[in-house]
Amino acid sequence: METTGLGVLVVGLLLCFAGARSLNLAVLASGFAVGWLLTEPFDATVLTALVVAAAAAVGAWALAHLVFRVALFFVGGLAGAVIGAKVFGLLQPDGGSVLLAVLFVAATAFIGGLVTQRFRQTALAVVCALGGAGLVLSGLARAFPDALGFLRTPVSAWQSAIAAVAWIGLAVVGWLTQRRLLQAKDVAS
Repeated sequence: METTGLGVLVVGLLLCFAGARSLNLAVLASGFAVGWLLTEPFDATVLTALVVAAAAAVGAWALAHLVFRVALFFVGGLAGAVIGAKVFGLLQPDGGSVLLAVLFVAATAFIGGLVTQRFRQTALAVVCALGGAGLVLSGLARAFPDALGFLRTPVSAWQSAIAAVAWIGLAVVGWLTQRRLLQAKDVAS
């Protein structure tokens, strides 16, 4: 078992199951996730992935505070970028083009931001659940590379299909959990 995958797994679980409860948590976890997932198709070392992920988390947090008025757009954009990075990793497991990765992630970030700004808490729960689930799968793949490595970088179509189904399934569970948490928060308010 590789212990670095466990840290990524914890961040993914927080984003997947509690991301919509706290904007700060969602920003930090999404920033970390974007940095981490963008390094995966390029086979970066664990240290490089951690440095990029930490820098992305801090940068995301600082930027979110600077642009507070558009915070939902930004958080949705970050989570959208996480989704884009995971989809890119599933579709281009051998790395592909760096330019294509950047464009794809930027496009999904923009769409995630627009949807989140328009539909607020509902969309935030969805994009956080999808982003967190993607990071959970990557953490599991890092923690248990022999058994679950295909969740990070699938090498066949069936592995991509299984990873995609696992991703969507976990995201649905995360979204349902967040929905219940948000309803409980509204009732308590």
